[in-house]
Amino acid sequence: MKNKKKILAAAVIILIAIAALIALAAAAEEHRAKKLAETFEDATETQTTGKESILPGKKVRLYGRKYTYDHQIETYLFLGTDGSGDENEEEGAYVGSMADVLNLLVLDKTDKTYAIIQLNRDTITEIDLMTEDGECYASAELQLCTAHWYGGSKEQSCENTVAAVSRFLGKIGIDGYMAIPMTQIGALNHMVGGVEVTIEDDFSESDPSLVMGETILLNDEQAVSYLRGRKSVGDGENTSRMRRQSQYMSALSARARETLGNDADALLAAEQELLAISTTDLNEKKLSGIADKLYQYENLGIFTPDGKTGLGERLGDGIEHTEFYADEQSVTDMMTQLFHLEAAEEE
Repeated sequence: MKNKKKILAAAVIILIAIAALIALAAAAEEHRAKKLAETFEDATETQTTGKESILPGKKVRLYGRKYTYDHQIETYLFLGTDGSGDENEEEGAYVGSMADVLNLLVLDKTDKTYAIIQLNRDTITEIDLMTEDGECYASAELQLCTAHWYGGSKEQSCENTVAAVSRFLGKIGIDGYMAIPMTQIGALNHMVGGVEVTIEDDFSESDPSLVMGETILLNDEQAVSYLRGRKSVGDGENTSRMRRQSQYMSALSARARETLGNDADALLAAEQELLAISTTDLNEKKLSGIADKLYQYENLGIFTPDGKTGLGERLGDGIEHTEFYADEQSVTDMMTQLFHLEAAEEE
């Protein structure tokens, strides 16, 4: 295992990326200029070029039980990576960061709905341990965020995280990924001229400008504090930070509609900026196709598995770190609702 002394504060970039996708589509509801229409042309039905299902067909295995489903579903994993590694090292060896924010976008093409599965970075699950050439040599039960440590490139780190999320959710197929570093939080906030939120946690120790109970239009620096703060904010729990991330995502979507909605060129520029700052296997046409579905489909909301939080030393660095153990029934109920699972007969 690579030498990591501690788990750093999480980023919320993935939520920003998803909200931006939703906003890009929704903002064009009344002002879909020709250039934007051409970008979306035929994109909705583009066949996926991403990862194939680990289990053949539409099958899921959760906690020892097999399920099947018959809906046409696409899934895309969005990641927010911290700065704990050295992903841009040019002379030395690549060192992956951690995927501290993990959100799976679930598009149901049968019912024309979409939802976001918000996964706790501290979720204990099986992680593949990889060499720098991308070879898996073992696996271990570790925090989900650590999957991005492994591999010899940004792409391999993302692919390892995709594999870990797929395994945790019953070996579902994941059709693509996008990872954005937390250093871009301010830039994405700036894209829409700031986002207004009501401060619901005590930030007095980390950022006194964020006063609990006040409604504030976050500037770029405040957005970083609001979305990354954890240990010295409120109860210090990652679940509280995840709540702030969800709040910010909703507010960002509305803000983007206000600031970008009448300008097709600005919408396209925002989409292209997401691609420029990310590590992804999604091209511009595919990204536009996803945005188009988000515009058309019904939003079912954000789903987060229940579970229990504790402390443990699984990382082997002599320090206790947060561990989240997802409730099996909660995960099964969530997957049944979103994937329309039906129990399969055991062979």
